Amino acid sequence: MRTELKVLACLAAIAAAPLSGATAAAAADEVYALKSIITLPAGQVVRSFDISFVSQANGTYSLALSGTAATGVGPASNPAALVVDVATGDVTELTAPGTLSGSCSIPPARDDFSGINGLMIIEKGANADVWAGNGPFYNPICAYPGNPSNTPGTLATPSSVVVWDLHTGQFKGALSTGGKARADELCWNPKSDVVLIANDDPADNFITFFDEDSGRQLGKIHFDGTDAHGNNILANGIEQCAYDPRDGKFYLNIPVTGASNCGTTGQPACGPGHTLRISARAPFHVEADFVIPISSGCVGPQGLAVGPGRELALGCGGANNLIISDQDGSIIATVFGAGGTDEAWYDPGSNHFYFAASTPAKLSVTDAGPAPTADTTISTNSGSHSVASDPTGNLVYVPIRGTQFGGTSTLCSQGVDQNGHHGVDATGCIAVFTATNDADDCVPKGTPVVSVDPDGNPNFLKVRCKF
Repeated sequence: MRTELKVLACLAAIAAAPLSGATAAAAADEVYALKSIITLPAGQVVRSFDISFVSQANGTYSLALSGTAATGVGPASNPAALVVDVATGDVTELTAPGTLSGSCSIPPARDDFSGINGLMIIEKGANADVWAGNGPFYNPICAYPGNPSNTPGTLATPSSVVVWDLHTGQFKGALSTGGKARADELCWNPKSDVVLIANDDPADNFITFFDEDSGRQLGKIHFDGTDAHGNNILANGIEQCAYDPRDGKFYLNIPVTGASNCGTTGQPACGPGHTLRISARAPFHVEADFVIPISSGCVGPQGLAVGPGRELALGCGGANNLIISDQDGSIIATVFGAGGTDEAWYDPGSNHFYFAASTPAKLSVTDAGPAPTADTTISTNSGSHSVASDPTGNLVYVPIRGTQFGGTSTLCSQGVDQNGHHGVDATGCIAVFTATNDADDCVPKGTPVVSVDPDGNPNFLKVRCKF
């Protein structure tokens, strides 16, 4: 359930000295405040959602919503991709009646059959499209195997990745991944023009590669313990992936290894998580396998963000998040007490990592360097596992589920939306935060561009600004 990450900038001071050891929390140099909220159209609620994404090149924030109706399952939950103009706050919903699988549970319960899930915007300008992971259809609706409230149904349509034109809203089609459970998180490699999307449920345990231009399926890697291309890994879940512009490769998190019942009474213990480097082109295969030791406090790498220098930020289950090297997987820094993350995001404008955690309902902010350090936390809501930020506007977006579906947040009623109205906590919103003191994290005019990320965002040689 995790998302596509922003790639970023070199830091001038990174080369001065290697980073090592664990970083302790320091006094926060950023103070975040609620700037505004975004509400859905009348009669719709923030009920069930997954990954979010900011496209700086297209000036949009987008969110995968598998449920915007207060009741109903499957298509009756009114699934949609939400697209927000970051300049105006105008909201557009992208739908595909009869194609999006919708929500098959009421939060905070989780199922691996809903859709849409992972989401990102690919390309820019006139060529920009929205891609999202979609769940399967069962007959009857949501009567999937293991659902305790239904007799197991029959698979009618496998999982897919769905595509819209960003500007016209035209639905361009669904590309089957062939899964029995949902297609979840995805990432795009602009160097090879390949999209990777994961079917994360142990019933599937594979990733699929598509040609971005034609939609043609290019291959799969199975993590069922028998696929040499997958390093013979038996995955118990698949999490966030990302493209790394430094080496042009995919990176992917496997949170836990072992059979789906590992760790239960009478079964073998679950194995540690892995962060994998995967080739950009066919034949697709694991090129490097970084085992994440449980002793690090990262009990399963989930969120994944490509940071400055040679950094990969891992949002983890357990107590701690990690910053590791993309070269050998060695631990650069430990961010203590910031675990429980689903989606992770890097903002090259503020030089911060953001880690979104449903429990204990907080957004952890980490200064990316030159010495990665825990900065501050922002209170959110139960279920708020999604985050994306706009480096140009210094805005951080966090979906807040309606209190009628769980949680106690009053953020929505504290803010004013795109129509000038206060939000309603019961129906939920997207909270927009900003740092009120960001003078020490800025990009001055004339700073040279050192790289361009998959979204077309310029990445700068960062320097500190003092106003």
